[in-house]
Amino acid sequence: MAGRMPVFIGVALGVIFTFGCGQREIHLSSVKASAPAVYCLFDPSCAVTIIDSSDTPIPLPAQGTGFLRSRVFAGKPGTAAAGLYGYEYRIDLEKAVETTVDVEGVATKRMPCLRSMTFEFGPVVDTLDYNGDKKTGDLIYVVTKGGPGRVGLEHAHRWTNKMIFYFDSPICVGAAGGQGDSTLFFGLVSAQPPRSVTATLKETDDLSVTGSRHKSSPAYDVLTLAPQASTAHGKD
Repeated sequence: MAGRMPVFIGVALGVIFTFGCGQREIHLSSVKASAPAVYCLFDPSCAVTIIDSSDTPIPLPAQGTGFLRSRVFAGKPGTAAAGLYGYEYRIDLEKAVETTVDVEGVATKRMPCLRSMTFEFGPVVDTLDYNGDKKTGDLIYVVTKGGPGRVGLEHAHRWTNKMIFYFDSPICVGAAGGQGDSTLFFGLVSAQPPRSVTATLKETDDLSVTGSRHKSSPAYDVLTLAPQASTAHGKD
């Protein structure tokens, strides 16, 4: 039975991605990979050329600035990813630190921490092997070697045409005089070239001093890069 599970999962994802029957939330697994292992799929030199990038400030209540960084590279002819586009993302709060806000007339320290990111992505290519285990079908990779950052992915879901990424620990701005957190690069691959879409970054509940006063977690909308919508069926 166990030997049949990858085939079943691949078929199920293919049906949902291709025909868009998706009024269901689908869990998507991720794999850990090194930067060279991923980039060798796109370029024989194992070093990719960025064709588009975006560093968008996140409007957090903090001193300094945090960014959502996204970048896109294309597969060269003759490579495993020929004709495909790699999309990578990273949240960088290293230069953002706590601030003081007025809460009901009381000066209160505010140290926001992010927990999840949601944006529209479209069909995901699943024909590549990012972690070198000789098995294709990987959907999401996390660059744990050869790249910056510390925080990885806990899990990811797909709801209709949107991807929801949850991080394995809160991504927080730094304490006064300290350095904030940042994520590792994580990525997906599409057959479509890039466009700008809105990503929603949501704070973690009740981690700040003011958390108990928030009825719901604050969220921030920022622009990022994602595949263009396709009129034809993409790879799943």
